[in-house]
Amino acid sequence: MVPDDNARQYAIQRLAKLLRHPDDLAYKADDVRRKLAQEKLLIDAQLNTDVRRQFDDVQEGLELMYSTGGQIGHVKEDMQHVDRLCTSAQSYLSNFDRIQKISIANRNFVRADEFYSQFSEFHKQYTHVQAMMADATANFEQGNFNLLRLHYFLYKLEDFRNRALGFAGANDADAEQTLSQMFGGIDGLVLEFETFLWHVAEGMYELALRNRTNIIVQLLKVVETEEAADRTQEREKEGAGLVRKQSAFSGSDKLSIASSAMSRGPKKERKIKGYKQKLLDLMHDFIDKRVSEFFKNDAKGLSEITEVTGFIIDELAFAADAVAPAFPTSYYMFDLFVDEYHQSVVKNTNELVSRELDGGEILMLLRWVREYGAAMRKELGIPKEQLKPALLEGREDNMAQEYLDIAVSKIREWVKNLMKTECETFAKREDAPSMGEDGLYVTGGSIYLFEIINQNIELVTEAQRAKLLCDLMAECNKVFQDISKQWRDLLEGEKTKQIETPETVAEGLVDYTMALANEQIRSVVQAETIRDETGDRLTRSHQERFKTELSQTMDIFMNVAEAATQTLADIVFSDLRPITSALYTPEWYQDDLLQPVIETLKDYCQDFQDHLDKYLYKRLMQDLLSRFALSYIDAVAGKVKFHKGKTTEKLNLEIHRASKFFKEHVDPGAVSDTLNVVRILVSVIDSTPTMIFLEFFSVKKQYPDLPLALVEDILSKRDDLEKQQLKTILESLRQKSKGDTGSSLAKQRTLFSKLKNYPPLGTAASSKAGGFF
Repeated sequence: MVPDDNARQYAIQRLAKLLRHPDDLAYKADDVRRKLAQEKLLIDAQLNTDVRRQFDDVQEGLELMYSTGGQIGHVKEDMQHVDRLCTSAQSYLSNFDRIQKISIANRNFVRADEFYSQFSEFHKQYTHVQAMMADATANFEQGNFNLLRLHYFLYKLEDFRNRALGFAGANDADAEQTLSQMFGGIDGLVLEFETFLWHVAEGMYELALRNRTNIIVQLLKVVETEEAADRTQEREKEGAGLVRKQSAFSGSDKLSIASSAMSRGPKKERKIKGYKQKLLDLMHDFIDKRVSEFFKNDAKGLSEITEVTGFIIDELAFAADAVAPAFPTSYYMFDLFVDEYHQSVVKNTNELVSRELDGGEILMLLRWVREYGAAMRKELGIPKEQLKPALLEGREDNMAQEYLDIAVSKIREWVKNLMKTECETFAKREDAPSMGEDGLYVTGGSIYLFEIINQNIELVTEAQRAKLLCDLMAECNKVFQDISKQWRDLLEGEKTKQIETPETVAEGLVDYTMALANEQIRSVVQAETIRDETGDRLTRSHQERFKTELSQTMDIFMNVAEAATQTLADIVFSDLRPITSALYTPEWYQDDLLQPVIETLKDYCQDFQDHLDKYLYKRLMQDLLSRFALSYIDAVAGKVKFHKGKTTEKLNLEIHRASKFFKEHVDPGAVSDTLNVVRILVSVIDSTPTMIFLEFFSVKKQYPDLPLALVEDILSKRDDLEKQQLKTILESLRQKSKGDTGSSLAKQRTLFSKLKNYPPLGTAASSKAGGFF
């Protein structure tokens, strides 16, 4: 019963087990309610029955106690009556003591005659038992012997020997020595019989296989007979003090006791044999030997440890069906078999794990421990609580952590060597990168990386250790983070050298960067496959965490891929920097600078399209489009001049040509939306002084993060606005824009927030920017 103060807590815990998930409230609540109601009815009925039975037992006990008092009184009266009759009867027989002594003498003569006959037949009986023992030994393999008959005659010889030595007494040394010499062979015969008996016990399984359980029953009958004799001897020893109290009785009582003792005859104290304990010890050694031999020969250490489960189940099933039924029920033999086999498994397992184990062996061991308990419960109905002590004795968590440390250490060492090779190859770029079947550049690193990761995941999954699997992925993510940092640092370093000192770096950075980006996508795909396939095999309690860890893994690789595409975009626009820095300069007005930009982009984009992953290619082209548009706006910060009509006409023409090019690679709608920021530049340049205010705030509705500093810069560089007119326009724009803050625009970022020369409102750079007047 649960204590009252814990009843509520117990109920909450049980409901928590029955309703583990939110959906259970909707789908299981009614079933749980019905189940609990049925359980309550059964418990109430059982309690009522038990209470009625208790009341009946109490009432019966009270009635017996009441009647016992009367019965004791009647017995007392009867005993007093018998005593009076005995006393009065002796007064009628004047020679009663003499008659009693004659009766005792007569019985002694009869016993002496019997003893003499047995003494005369002793040698014949001894020889007969010897012959039976020799015959049983010779026919042991055939099982042609009778243990009960052999034990019966041997037991009689032992009993006669003990009585003979008892009659000789402790004071007659010569008689005792003569008898000891005469009976000296019995001890050897008993020892031979015991050796034979335990030899039979050791072959108990073989006898059961041959359907000779009758011999097992005979063996157990012998054990039970000897156990009964041991108990009798112990009782006689405890009651020996009664003889020493004879002096307290009167003459007739002494004679009665002496008569009783003479009727039984004196007897030498019997040696306690303890056959039952010897049998149990033999079974312990026998089972331990069988299990140890299986561990050594069949399980072959830890390589075939899972075979132990089948062996133990077969052994216990055989013992339950063929051996245990031959034992008395008081032995609880099947439970004893379970305990002995399990204890031996625990001992041998501890011996195996005492040495240093590698990661695979630890996982195999952890998997087997779980399967062992489940199989014992499923196949034999043995609950986990009965298997004490537990396998590994509660060290599963420590061993799981030990495996995790070993696995992560090996993964880190392996990844370190892999990254050393990969980074050296990337930095030197002596040969062109490898090309996959789809024409994409690859490095091949993801194959080797996930080979070792998948090996560990498969091992842990087979070991059915979901928590360990989640912990493993968490540690792997730390390794992936280190890989990510190495790649991003290497990309940044190589890009800087490519842009600043291109003559000092090896060729092929663009190709290798594409290969690296593609390899990250391959890693993402492999991580996604693991997340979906392995994650679905886990229980719900661990599934969410495992998938979260794998999603983080995908993000890590995707970050490297994005860093690679940004590196590609940086390299492209570093080549275009001489042209983009000339925007709105006299050179731009005189020459067609857009055509070399488009030709350069075409060359790069063709390589990107041929050798870069499609998803990354689209992301890269969108990035190039955005950078192209931003370059036109950031160029306003230079020493440029805007000529109304001429500037807007050239800008509109270049927007049209650029739009035509980018629509070949990017969604037309995205191209129009992105290049629209350049059209806003056109509208600000082309607006009349009276319409600038309305134009600015019309644009602000669509692009809330449009920097006022940019508009001020455009207006200050228009050649059609006078100084006083410009000052008035700018003051009105500033006055109207006072309510704009960085926090109010934080959730409304557009392409204008990516400007380099005009930081978003509210940043440190924007706060330092001053006006023109």
